[in-house]
Amino acid sequence: MAGGFGTRLRPLTEKIPKSLLPIGNRPFLEHQVRLLAAHDVHHATLLTGYLAADFDAFVPRAAALGVEVTISTETTPLGTAGAVRSVLDQLSGTTIVFNGDVLTDLDLTAMLEVHRSSASVLTIALHEVSDASAYGLVEHDEDGRITAFLEKDPERGAAGGWINAGTYILEPKTLADIPSDTEWSFEYQVFPGLLERGERMQAFRSDAYWLDIGTRERYLEVHADLLHERIVAPIEGRIVGSKTLDDGTVIDGPVLLAHATVEPGAHLGPEASLAAGVHVGSGARIERSVLLDGARIGANAVILDSIVATTVPDGDHVEREILA
Repeated sequence: MAGGFGTRLRPLTEKIPKSLLPIGNRPFLEHQVRLLAAHDVHHATLLTGYLAADFDAFVPRAAALGVEVTISTETTPLGTAGAVRSVLDQLSGTTIVFNGDVLTDLDLTAMLEVHRSSASVLTIALHEVSDASAYGLVEHDEDGRITAFLEKDPERGAAGGWINAGTYILEPKTLADIPSDTEWSFEYQVFPGLLERGERMQAFRSDAYWLDIGTRERYLEVHADLLHERIVAPIEGRIVGSKTLDDGTVIDGPVLLAHATVEPGAHLGPEASLAAGVHVGSGARIERSVLLDGARIGANAVILDSIVATTVPDGDHVEREILA
């Protein structure tokens, strides 16, 4: 499901869909495609809407990784379930559904085994968090049968629990009653409807890596996790440890570098990630930030906790921003 507007990452997502944003200098969707291929899944459909034409160039990239990708584009927003319903006639059997903004190394093979052995119509991957106020909680019994959904509630407080992690395995008949060309939600319509009808939905609790990349904070967090190898995923470039170069450049690693141009006396890191083509001026300081293609950082500029894909003038101080 890759049709969202990515509003929380604007203005970056005004130019590139959230699902194609680079993670470790590779398109986010590449990580999901690699996960599919690792679990012997070799066909996928991208459900797109916003900036749909941008996904065309990803198809041959996915093919090179062993996954044949087709694209289905909605002309009006159909919601999470409505988008999947729109390709119902293409679903010939058990189907895996990903949210297009969740990085995970979930064991899909084990999840599929649980789905089939429980004879469920739909299985939901769950992730445990210490503060569930920003997420939907999923209640289930000792056998893993889902019994209730508690949608996100900021007033719930910092209580922890098992949340919907945005990966589903379903049988196509689950979607048969959804009206075509209609906006429909998994979370607010499909799941409650299945519960009301007494259909079996199964929880798959997992301690796999999981992170929603859809905010500035989490986008930076995912890069920090890559740099510290909390998740193993392909990157473009190399991770460099702490060192001082002969020209006075200080690298306070780990830092991700991919053929960027760095002028003498710059300070990179900790947790800086630079794409190929980035230019960093002399004396500039980059910490806990991601510099994407198009970023040109002026001399003595300071970039902290930010995502930058544009020009920052000499001496500017940028903190907790998204610039594109």
